[in-house]
Amino acid sequence: MAQTTNTRAESVLRSNPITSRVASLPTFASFRERNFRWYYLAMLGQMAAMNIQLIMRGYVVFEITGSFAALGGIALAASLPMLFLSVFGGVLADRAPKKIVLQVGQFVSVLNALVVGILILTDTIVLWHLFAASIVQGTTMALMMPARQAMIPEVVTRDLLMNAVALNSAGMNLMRVVAPAAAGFLTAAAGGGVVGAGPVYMVMAGLYFSAIVALAPMARGESVSTGSDKGGLEDLRDGFSYVRRDPTILAVLGVTLISAFLAMPYIQLLPGFVKDVLGGGPVELGLLTAISGGGALFGALVIASLPERHRGLLLLASAILLGLALVVLSGSRAFWFATIAIVFVGIGTAGRQAFSQILLHHYVENEFRGRVMALMMLQPGMMALGAFVIGIVAERAGIDLAMATLAIALSLIAGLLVFMSPRLRKLQ
Repeated sequence: MAQTTNTRAESVLRSNPITSRVASLPTFASFRERNFRWYYLAMLGQMAAMNIQLIMRGYVVFEITGSFAALGGIALAASLPMLFLSVFGGVLADRAPKKIVLQVGQFVSVLNALVVGILILTDTIVLWHLFAASIVQGTTMALMMPARQAMIPEVVTRDLLMNAVALNSAGMNLMRVVAPAAAGFLTAAAGGGVVGAGPVYMVMAGLYFSAIVALAPMARGESVSTGSDKGGLEDLRDGFSYVRRDPTILAVLGVTLISAFLAMPYIQLLPGFVKDVLGGGPVELGLLTAISGGGALFGALVIASLPERHRGLLLLASAILLGLALVVLSGSRAFWFATIAIVFVGIGTAGRQAFSQILLHHYVENEFRGRVMALMMLQPGMMALGAFVIGIVAERAGIDLAMATLAIALSLIAGLLVFMSPRLRKLQ
């Protein structure tokens, strides 16, 4: 019965003329691969839910407290599990069926979103509920996301890897365009404030469930790495040793994590920035987040069409652009000006994320892929630490000055690396 359902679903995709035409274009070449199409559909559902969650969690916290420190604290609660547990998620990705890991994690996410939504709709939500839900979600992401990242080379051939990673990034950024804007309008339509977030959390639960369903047609055996005979802790030690021995991987990870700490906290602090600096509400917050995603989507589609050259230099250039664009954003006082700045923030974000993943997938050996991609999952933890620091500084010096200081630091560091790290600059 399951095989019949899978066959019918695949037949629909294969016979769809739009799908066939899209897959024939060089930019969308990876869609020729059956497993990549199902992987992609699942990713869209999950990323839509995650982007809604990211914006709504901060929105509800700021509505309850009005505190930038609380925004930083909730980001830290969500991301600390990723700092400490994502490496174990990498071991899990290298030892267990990735499809099952993803589906179990998405099921937990469904339950988590439902609980928060019910608490909001029944007007019983308090701050500690949001902290608890954030810890649960952070733990789930830490154990699940390395499997998603490590699965990409298993659903496309090696010659399509750069294209697949860029398309994956484009899809994630498409959800950054659609999901936050829809969440902002739905929140406003439901009355705004905390209560307006209730229906949005129920939609979020439905999106997580759609990701479970989308993975079903993938045969389990097609998404499994060869397990190790060693114990989990020994696998973990081997992964760290592998990274330490390889200066290329170490350099790429270093740039990625530093930029996550210095630049990406703007996402968690944007609800407060929009309300206090720009004088906006949920609609403006959703639109600004969506416009950032639009810039990132444009950047990702450009990357999908690029030849496989100068990728190390492009990673550093993306970090420089991201830092400079955030400086301009932090100085914005008019909404229209902020929308222009955040387009370039999105382009820089797409570049730093896509080129770091492409380089790691290219240079990492298959048996260590899950554990190395788990180190990429330290990014949310670094983002949260940065948000916590900026949130505390913002209480005293203002959110604009706090954001600008860290963004300038990122541009300076990346600029110095262009001249001082020829190994990284010359990576192809």
